[in-house]
Amino acid sequence: MNRVSRASRSMEPAPAFSGAQQWHPYPARSRHILAELETPAVKLEEMVYAPGLCIARHSHGTANFIYIIAGTHWSGYSRGGDTCTPHTVRFLPAGEPHENYFPDGSRCLHVELRQPILDLAAEHGHTIRTPGGVARPSAAYLGARLHREFRRKDDLSPLDIEEAILRLLLIEERDSASSRDTHSPAWLLRIREMLHEEENGRRTLADLSRCVGRHPVQISRQFHQHFCCTISEYVRRVRVARAQTLLSRRDLEDSEIALACGFCDQSHFTTAFRRLTGIPPHRYRVLTSRKSR
Repeated sequence: MNRVSRASRSMEPAPAFSGAQQWHPYPARSRHILAELETPAVKLEEMVYAPGLCIARHSHGTANFIYIIAGTHWSGYSRGGDTCTPHTVRFLPAGEPHENYFPDGSRCLHVELRQPILDLAAEHGHTIRTPGGVARPSAAYLGARLHREFRRKDDLSPLDIEEAILRLLLIEERDSASSRDTHSPAWLLRIREMLHEEENGRRTLADLSRCVGRHPVQISRQFHQHFCCTISEYVRRVRVARAQTLLSRRDLEDSEIALACGFCDQSHFTTAFRRLTGIPPHRYRVLTSRKSR
């Protein structure tokens, strides 16, 4: 995974129009990129658009999801136009002509979809094709989840990002599994055990798919349905639970526990532990040692 710092960087001025050059839709300093993240499947960029920006009709060579973080703007497509409000997701097929107007500015997460993830979703069912806002109720949740993992950028974020994008691509497909079935299938229970057995927890959807012979989309949907959390959320809980056990031992430093539980370093360990428990590891250690006296 290639990571780039969050420091803002402005777009360069558009070149003068000539027969040998392509017109650039974004004038100088009309938008800037706050942060970006790239994987083999997707490229994500958090962008801020300047107030009053009008972008003339243009198209992109790749399909895109756009999650509106803040600021309302307007987008026009071949089928009409949409008002894009915060916490909504819209979809742009590759080659779709569109135009935008940002009266008060806007902040958006752009997700460029590459062919491998499009092909993977298409193996499971009919993918989204219509440009414009994604109207399903779960779209807002999935968009927020994408943005959260994009900002988190830990070793499990690419897994959660891939899961969320697959679910968005197949958002119009009905899950073949009955929502009334409360019994977890054996292959799903096996996945859960694998997440416990793997100390560093760095499995991908493709790994899990090969091990149990199920499509990654089916794994993602049913894991969330039966365990009420994503795979990466589950792995983070497993890591923190293991760390809580080890913190009761006085012979281990926090840095040793961090590595033993699959965290990248002590800083990553502290951040993840605090996020789940509300307190940092050293504070947890003090509190539990007092109780054991």
